[in-house]
Amino acid sequence: MSRDELVAYFNAGGDISELLRDATPGPDLGSAPSPEAIPMIVTGVRLPSDVVRKLDHLAGNDRGGRSGVIRQAIDEFLERHAGEAA
Repeated sequence: MSRDELVAYFNAGGDISELLRDATPGPDLGSAPSPEAIPMIVTGVRLPSDVVRKLDHLAGNDRGGRSGVIRQAIDEFLERHAGEAA
């Protein structure tokens, strides 16, 4: 099955049991690392499209991009509110 056929299949809401029938387990990757051992964790945040456009404009050609602007804002917020209970 080509990539395009696979995408079309899933987009059509097809039954994947046939695909999984011949699937074999992958190698054991071991236990997940502790969160402290991971330098960056990806998280999803819903933002209005106009806010995203403003973030992109602020980020410009900055290497950190939109994520860098958001990380900086969060760092500044956490610093201002250090020691406060949630």
